[in-house]
Order: sequence, then C-alpha cells, then structure tokens
Amino acid sequence: MPNDRAAPAPAGPDLCACGLLGELPRRFLDGRDLDLLDPVRFALPGDAGNLTAPPGRPPDRAPIAAALAERNERYGHPGAARLAESLADPETLVVITGQQCGLGCGPLFTLTKAAACTLWAEELTRRGRRAVPLFWMASEDHDFAEVARAYFPSAGPDALTLGDDPEPLRPVGGRPLGSAAESLVARVLETAPSDEYRRRIEDCRQHLDPERCFAESFSRLMVRFLGDRCPLVVDSQLPALKSASAPIVRRLIERRRPVNEALAAAAADLGRRNIRLPVRSKTAESPLFLIGNGGRRRRVVWEEDGRYRLRGGGSGTLEELIDTLNREPESLSPGVLARPVIQDAVFGTTLMILGPGELAYMTQARVLYRELDVAAPAIALRPQVLLLGARERRWLAGLEAEGLDLATVLSGADELDRRLAARCGLDFIASARAKLEAAVADLAAGPDRIDESLAVPWTKAGSNLRRTLELFERRVVAAAARRDEVVRGRVERLRAHCLPNGKLQEREVTSLHCLASYGESLVRQLLTIDLDPRRLQPLSMDRPREGEAATADGPRA
Repeated sequence: MPNDRAAPAPAGPDLCACGLLGELPRRFLDGRDLDLLDPVRFALPGDAGNLTAPPGRPPDRAPIAAALAERNERYGHPGAARLAESLADPETLVVITGQQCGLGCGPLFTLTKAAACTLWAEELTRRGRRAVPLFWMASEDHDFAEVARAYFPSAGPDALTLGDDPEPLRPVGGRPLGSAAESLVARVLETAPSDEYRRRIEDCRQHLDPERCFAESFSRLMVRFLGDRCPLVVDSQLPALKSASAPIVRRLIERRRPVNEALAAAAADLGRRNIRLPVRSKTAESPLFLIGNGGRRRRVVWEEDGRYRLRGGGSGTLEELIDTLNREPESLSPGVLARPVIQDAVFGTTLMILGPGELAYMTQARVLYRELDVAAPAIALRPQVLLLGARERRWLAGLEAEGLDLATVLSGADELDRRLAARCGLDFIASARAKLEAAVADLAAGPDRIDESLAVPWTKAGSNLRRTLELFERRVVAAAARRDEVVRGRVERLRAHCLPNGKLQEREVTSLHCLASYGESLVRQLLTIDLDPRRLQPLSMDRPREGEAATADGPRA
C-alpha cells in the first residue's frame, strides 16, 4: 500500500534500532514478509488516504449501535449518541482497537491505543470518509492475573495485585473487583507523592469500588480520562454483539475441519521460516470456548465422530453445540485467533490497530478470513510513548550534553558500556585489531607452502586469536565505562524511569498512576501523538495545576 504523503518522523529513538520491537513487527515495518499477513493489509500512517470500507455488503450495525449508545451513556460517555449514530450508518468506516479490562484502566499503552484509534478515525474523517473509533474490551478473557495487577511506582518496586484468582476460568469482565481493591487503593493513597496526586486518586475512587466489576470500572475510567474523544467502548459480552456474532460463530463450527487445516498450514509456514508460533494449539483444538453453567470458560476440542469435548471435562454433539449457540449466543466465546474475524464480520472493520504481540497473532488468525468468507481489514501497529517529567528531562539534557542520547539509555548494558568507554578513547583497540587481521592474513599462506593439512588448524588458531582479543576488549570497555560512575548513575536513574522492571514504561505503569501524576496534560498530549509506530515518542509532562482534573474535557473540581 503506497504512502501518499510523507509525515515527519517524531523525535525519539527508533524502536527497531533499540531492540524494543519484536522480529515480526520489524519485518513488516520494513516492508518484508507481508505475505505472512495476507489477506490482511499492513498500513502505515501515510496510507490513510487509501483506506476504504471492505468490499461487499456492509453489515447491519444499527442494533449494536443502539445497544452501544445505551451502554456507553451508562459509562458517562458524553459522545455516545453521536458516535453510535455514525456507527449505524453503513457508509461509516470503522476503526477498532482493544485490550483486556485491566485494573486502573490497565497499563498506559491501553490509553495510547485508544487515543491512536480516535486519531486514525479523525484523520479518515478529515479525508472525506466519516469514521468511528471503537474499543473492543476483552471482558470474556479469564486471565485474572493479567487484569488484577497494577503498577504504581510511588507505591514501591512491585506491582500491586488483587491476590490469587478466586474463580479460575471464569470471564473477568463481570466479576467484582473484590475487597482487595479497597486495600490496594489505600496503599496508593498512603504512598501518594503529592496532594494533587492523592486528590486525583480520590476523585476516581468510586470507579474502583469493590462492588464494581472489572468491565464497568475499566470503561468508566477510560471514558473519564478521554472524555468526548473516547472511542465507543464495546463490551465483548454485550448481548446485542453476541446475537450479531452468532452467524459467523456457526460458520466456524460448520467449517471446523478446513478452519483447523488452514490454521495448521499457517503454523507450519511460520515453522519453515523459523518464526516462533504466537499461539500453540494441539490438533483438533478449536479457536472457540464454551462458557458453561458454572460460568467457566473452557476450550472446545473437535472429535472425529461429530462430537466435541471441553478441555477439563464435558462433551456433547455438534448439534447440541449449535443449539446452545442459537439459544444462548453469549455462551460461545472466541479465542485470540477467532476474535478478529468475528469482530470484523460484525462491524465491517476498515482498520484494526494492534500492539506488537497482537500483530504476531495475525500471522495465524489471517487464514480465517478466507475460510469464513469475511472481508479482511487493514491493520496498523500502534504508536508507543514515553512520559518524561521535568526531573527526567533535566537528567536527559545533562546526558545529551555528555554525548549520550535517549537511544543509548534504552539500549542494552553492552551498548551503554561501549558509549561510556568511547568517551575514554579506545583507538588502540581498533588499531590492534587491524594489525591482528593483517598478521593473520599474511601468515595464512605460509602453512600451505609447507603442508596443506596445516590450513585447518591455522584457521582455528586465527579464530582463537580474534576471540581472545574480543574478550580482552570487553574487559577494557567495562573498565573504561566504570571510570565515569557519575554519568553511569544518571543513565541508570533515567533507565529505571523509562524501563521500570525491565519493561517499557507504557507496558508496565498503570494508566491511573499516569493520569494522577500529570492530569489533563497527559490526556491532551496523548490525543495529539504522531501515529508513526517505528519511533518511541517522548512526551514532556508537567505536573497538573491545583484543582485540575484528569479529563480530556478540561479542568474540573
């Protein structure tokens, strides 16, 4: 898909060069191996002018739009009616993203995704095709450990959690936060770094009430943070959505054999290319789950005799499974590979915004579009941001004056050692290497004249000499780097801020902490980020003013 305009690259390190993007996203950004996504198309920000509605008759979205308007108004979404009206129009393009309903609105990248979804939809609308942003909330997932943790740096080095899963395999969206939420909020308030921070947590406390379910808490916080520019939040357990999904789920059941064969072929293709499988499934495992009477979500496994069984116990006939789907469509739940095609069949998606891990899933999920006769959307990799307060900006400015940039801070320890050592001047190492290579080359011809059998041991001797010099160089580099402990200390402090617990900040730090720290300043900047997914975008944060609330609609008491 050609770019029709060249957007200026945002200031910030190249994520690929820093080793902070996986192998597949790097390939796709470079335009390589795009056949691994076919029939899905990979889009960059410059491709916005080429995005259109999927071919074929658009789905009837009116019933879902009405249900989403009602649900989002309950969440407090000020633009719910307007967005739902747009969604009901078959001419409107759909831009969608999503995430699990994490505690405190999940890690910061959740908000980045939502903001990017809104910005893509607004860009398409500016280009003459009205588009609506949607946020698919994966409320059916049962990974309690993932959604029940929240990292507040001010509360200590470890993430706070709601404890062990009291009801394994039960979808988390409808489950209450529980009494542990009260203790968690108390801990956050007790360790609040400022009065402003404490007030903002208190202001959101009602959305973290122990009786609130995960989906409700998540949605209300997201709407509160992003205000009128929040995407419509789509609860994956919404009854209207489940009813609209039933035909494509039935098709998946009826075409179970070609579906499983296509998934196996995609997995084999990745294996031949030495690409690690994002999702490993055993033979006959379907990309569907059944939520039984006990509320547990179990994977469906196909049997040879027209039956199915559930992982962990239970079985039935395919006729019974389809009858269950007809009577209770909410009881069938897609797995990670089936969710995109079901979502896009229901909404007629034009563009799906994914994170790096989700992008890898699509190398397997892509085959379901052809097998189930669903028009494939374009997909885009989400942008990534880094929050730098006034203190961190001072640290970075000091390092830049020493010749060390943000890319060095984010790179591995070896790269940091090399950059610090270079300040000490290590030209003698390069000189020695050049002399060694020349000597090895000069001597290489000698053994041949005496005895050809000496060529192999000499080659090995040359390799040993190079390895010895390399090991010595590492020791010299480490020793030289240690000479400047003051600069190293500054780098390590900034690195800890940018990569808390060894992860990129937006993947670890909780959205609620960021909003409590920076207030409306963060929301304002998130809603103006560049959509370029290749570069990490540093956002200069200022502490919120007294009385300013964390909302996109401006300050409020």
